[in-house]
Amino acid sequence: MPRPFGVYVHFPYCTHRCPYCDFAVTTEPPPGGGRYARAVLLELNLRAAGFFGLSLQSIYLGGGTPSLWDPDEVGEVIAAVRSRFADGAAAQPEVTLEANPESCDPGRLGAWRDAGVNRVSLGVQSFEAQVLAKLGRRHGPQEAERAVRAAAQVFRNVSVDLIHAARRSSPEVAASDAARAVAAGAVHVSDYALTVDPEVLAEEVPFARLARAGRLPLPDEEETISQGRALRAALRRAGLRRYEISNHARPGAESVHNLLYWQCESYLGVGAGAFGCRRSGAGSVRYGNLREAGAFLAAVEAGRLPTAEEDRISPRAERNERLMLALRTRAGAPLGWLDGAAQKEVETLLRRRLAVARGGNLVLTSRGQDLHSAIVERLME
Repeated sequence: MPRPFGVYVHFPYCTHRCPYCDFAVTTEPPPGGGRYARAVLLELNLRAAGFFGLSLQSIYLGGGTPSLWDPDEVGEVIAAVRSRFADGAAAQPEVTLEANPESCDPGRLGAWRDAGVNRVSLGVQSFEAQVLAKLGRRHGPQEAERAVRAAAQVFRNVSVDLIHAARRSSPEVAASDAARAVAAGAVHVSDYALTVDPEVLAEEVPFARLARAGRLPLPDEEETISQGRALRAALRRAGLRRYEISNHARPGAESVHNLLYWQCESYLGVGAGAFGCRRSGAGSVRYGNLREAGAFLAAVEAGRLPTAEEDRISPRAERNERLMLALRTRAGAPLGWLDGAAQKEVETLLRRRLAVARGGNLVLTSRGQDLHSAIVERLME
């Protein structure tokens, strides 16, 4: 059986930059005449051969704000990807498009469906007005709720992104956000604590500049954990299961695309700032594209790969990465992956109820997942 893989398409254009965002985005207007879509397809042609023989399971259009992309161009890209990897592809690959509530009207929802999209991921972040204001979001609570309800009328598979531990958030707000997302029609929720690295792209990211200057008051670690637990409890009551540290879904609505990442499968990334990885027993290779949209366009239009960085992953690094990602999930990591030196750590985890042994796998408990990074560091080779 061929190994599965996914295609990630990055659309870097946004109407404004959120103050916490460190993704490859630009507030320049998208180029007209389908130029960006043509560039994505040029890169696809340059990279496709390296992924032949794999089975296409998902296409994910992320950003940036892909809901600003012309639906006809979205359809052109989706059709080209499916055609390129038709042999061995899933009958109905999961096709996700990220959208902001303010660009999510019924007309565009229908146009995305007609273009081949079958899953929408809405960047709601919160349903609390004060939290949204502090996050620099342009939509309000009612607009967000209307967008989720409208999306659920068109797509059976609607995901909502939430952020907790932002300014003006609280356990009560986090729990309310979760309940409102599900009540509006979300069958999948991705939730992340707001984290800001003051050393990363501080010249571009306002929150990073504030953090570097010591002027960004955020909840402490204990409060952050409390908010996360309140949110997860609300999702559990609503019938969504935590299948990865930050992701929750009704049974059968788990994200195919993200599971490919967590299961260490290959993914082909195209577009400005996109990352890709070709997994192979002979040695895996990860690459990252030029982040600046103009430089990306110039490279592919000249017939060059827009690669900005490329790394060969050593066998040890790959083993550690597989362990780290597997322990993020409900399935856990096979105990056989852990050598003798890690066995004492495993015994400690089991004794302290930070993990359980289930079906031959080591699975972190909810308390253990809160300490995931520290646990993985002690288990790695």
